[in-house]
Amino acid sequence: MQSQPGREYRYCGFDAWRSLWHSVALSVVLPSILAGCAMRKPSPPAEPPRSVKAAAVDSPSTVLGAGASPYQPGEVRYDVQVLSIVQALGGDSTHHADSSRVSGSLAATFIDGPGRNAVTAYVQADSLSLTAGSGTSVPIPTSGRFIFTIDMRTGQVRSSGRDTAQDCPQASPESPPFYGREVIPAILPEVDTWNDTLQTSACRGGALLSIRRIASYKRAQSANPAPQLLRSTQFRITGSGYQWGQKIEVSGEGTATDTLQLGGVPLRLQDVHGSSQATLIFRAPLRIQEFTQATTTRITLRRP
Repeated sequence: MQSQPGREYRYCGFDAWRSLWHSVALSVVLPSILAGCAMRKPSPPAEPPRSVKAAAVDSPSTVLGAGASPYQPGEVRYDVQVLSIVQALGGDSTHHADSSRVSGSLAATFIDGPGRNAVTAYVQADSLSLTAGSGTSVPIPTSGRFIFTIDMRTGQVRSSGRDTAQDCPQASPESPPFYGREVIPAILPEVDTWNDTLQTSACRGGALLSIRRIASYKRAQSANPAPQLLRSTQFRITGSGYQWGQKIEVSGEGTATDTLQLGGVPLRLQDVHGSSQATLIFRAPLRIQEFTQATTTRITLRRP
């Protein structure tokens, strides 16, 4: 019967999008795209990171005062909540919405870096879980930590490379649901506006996805002495791979807006909250399926 493969693809496609990365813009949590169609074992401990081209900060180099950076040596932990509503639009799926929630924490450790004006940041996800609708919470496997080098003079953030995948055979482990920069934004305190371009890639259910984000920052004008930043991000997703026994192509784009609150002594990132809207399209030889996703995200510094 021809209808059976169609139904199998339809529901698999919807489950795949429901677990799509949830806030590409801020870039916050992203549970597995396509994971609903392929059961996977937890990822083994991560190997030492590979060296790749660092994310570019498009702003002009700006000398920062030592006390102006939120990345002074120390340890912080953030609680993360991501709420998402996904709706199938195209293809032969019934037009309906589905919701999910991701919760957990991100721990960041800052130590003196290899250079005089550098800080090394280690980011580790912990206690991540995914709840679909009103169902039971399911743990999300985590892997090794992400490593970044932060230039305290310019605000540039350079990745060690764990946010980049090179190949994604179907038997390969899923990429981590976080990529570390959720709590390590590029912050240039002595300018009012700047841009940050970030290119990452990830394995999701046998597909290699490339995600390009262009974030525009603006310092908010407020009577509050604590620094507040407004961020608007455009992102684009492209990828391909094999799933359900056939070649698939993935494309998508979206926008996000969020607010970053800094404060405290020493200065730290205190809170990130915002929302995003995205569209994703799956293309296979016999089907094209389109989805939309609306997401709200909150990242809050945990008090001692």
